[in-house]
Amino acid sequence: MSLASSRNGYAMHTNQTVTAPHVATGSAHGQAHDPAAHAPAPSLWPILLAAALGILVTGLYQIATDISWGKLLTVVGFLGTVVTALGWASTIIVERRQMDPLQTGVDLRKGFLYFLISEGAIFGTFFAHVYYLRAFAPHWPPVGAPHLATTLPAIGTLLLVGSSFTFNWGHHSFLHGKKGAAKNWLLLTAAMGITFLGIQGFEWGTLQNFDKFTLKQGVFGSGYYIMTGFHGLHVMIGLLMIAVVYFRMERGEFNDKYHFSLTAAEYYWHFVDIVWVALFFTIYLF
Repeated sequence: MSLASSRNGYAMHTNQTVTAPHVATGSAHGQAHDPAAHAPAPSLWPILLAAALGILVTGLYQIATDISWGKLLTVVGFLGTVVTALGWASTIIVERRQMDPLQTGVDLRKGFLYFLISEGAIFGTFFAHVYYLRAFAPHWPPVGAPHLATTLPAIGTLLLVGSSFTFNWGHHSFLHGKKGAAKNWLLLTAAMGITFLGIQGFEWGTLQNFDKFTLKQGVFGSGYYIMTGFHGLHVMIGLLMIAVVYFRMERGEFNDKYHFSLTAAEYYWHFVDIVWVALFFTIYLF
């Protein structure tokens, strides 16, 4: 009897030893299919977006150097950038619906934060360049550079800073279930951003047509147009993000837990506003 019990015990121990790896394998298999673990599907959108941006930059360079086809390449590059950026964003939206919304929300916030840091680094190089030149230049602005009026840029600054508050109020309204008010605040934010671009465009036209101040007039001219133009491009991207958020809000695709696009657009808009305040003080006041 004792021998039989011993044999049964040995058999049970053997079965446990054999089946243990099967349990571990099943656990690992379960982790491999964790909905929070996501490897993006192969996509051509990043490559197409990079190509469109390359065409856009090439067109802008050709315009600055009076090379033919510059305007055409700029238009093609800009439209291509918009289309490919929207296409890539749509694939992310579709993919996220099949995944864990909480975990992907954390991942997207981290990724977007890194993106903003990289954008800040680009603007940081522009600021470093300007302040380096100012530190060693005998005169700043250089002799012959026009005096930049501050009235219109100050109005534009107030509009852009104010639009950060309207965007925040829109986000706050959405979180409290006031979707109609949220959409109205978004429209007001977009209108203020468009007005800011109009003021910037009017200033560019005045400087070029009346003061004959162009991109080719030394480091002051190139720095002014590149920094304000690059910032204006970011404002246009922000307006595009607002349009996408408004469209998705109109379709009822957001709820109190699933609205990362709204959050990302607001973060981006605040970033653009902060950069402009630094630009305003650097270019117009000091």
